[in-house]
Amino acid sequence: MKSIIYHVHGRNVEIPAEYAHLVCMKTRKEIAAEYDITVYMLNRRIKARKLLLSRQRVLPIEDVVEIYLLLGWALKQYKPQ
Repeated sequence: MKSIIYHVHGRNVEIPAEYAHLVCMKTRKEIAAEYDITVYMLNRRIKARKLLLSRQRVLPIEDVVEIYLLLGWALKQYKPQ
């Protein structure tokens, strides 16, 4: 499988093939569960790094990719090829 390139907030981001299944619209609760942290802790980490996200309940793909770039890929959800 090839890596995927997304255009996120004015720049191109390469998503490795083994993490492509993670890139979809998600809630903060779903993302926090992938990292085994609470939503409160997720929001604190996002705020500490001054990342501005949409205030919608379900985050768009661009915001989900930004969170993964900020926190690293969730190894819990790693899917080898």
